Amino acid sequence: MERRLPVILISCVLSVIIQIPAVADIGQNELIRFALWAPLEAYPGTEEAAHILTPDGNPFLYPISRLKAVAPFFVEGMVCGWTFSYTPSDTTRNVAEYFEVKPLYNLNDLGQPVTYTEPWIQDERLYCWVEYRCSSRTSAWRNLWHSPEYQKISGKGQGLLIDGFDGIKTAATEALKQAVREYVRKLVKNKPQEITGEVVICREPRIGIVSGRYVVDLDFFLNVSKIIQYSVY
Repeated sequence: MERRLPVILISCVLSVIIQIPAVADIGQNELIRFALWAPLEAYPGTEEAAHILTPDGNPFLYPISRLKAVAPFFVEGMVCGWTFSYTPSDTTRNVAEYFEVKPLYNLNDLGQPVTYTEPWIQDERLYCWVEYRCSSRTSAWRNLWHSPEYQKISGKGQGLLIDGFDGIKTAATEALKQAVREYVRKLVKNKPQEITGEVVICREPRIGIVSGRYVVDLDFFLNVSKIIQYSVY
């Protein structure tokens, strides 16, 4: 059930706690906008629930802190993109799986603010619209990814609900790994030694909860930089 009574209070707290200071207009263009939510309460049974949920009598500080952590992470993936390095596991070669993700660019270096608007409460969650106004430069960068040479891939990952933001980040990383793995399986016959490349999130993130775990569903534009095969002797 949706509730909008505390909107003024939440809006004030969001603007004070979350918004990045505005900077001079550098040629704003495309607006990225997607809805995001955070649970109103900390995960039941954890110590966190006892002291983070209502410090200073503010019942919204916990969900706002979660929105503050999660939103820039996804905006970064949609605006700057991520670079990845993936080594599939190979038991015959005694190789452990390795997957690393890093931002292509730092969102804070771009100078544009992430803003949060129109908060509402529904199903014991705090929702809001996350907005990021791209500069002409970042908008042009995003448009480059719509070229036919870049593949569109999709993946779904999971992370522990009790881990908060880290659980969402784990789920997003797993979603990317799954998407890359499925794409490369169709591309090469033998398991490669390493795959490197870059991606940009091309659609709003879908976040749900199933059996105590976050489930994150993501779509990407993919550029494969290199696929290294094992040497054959």
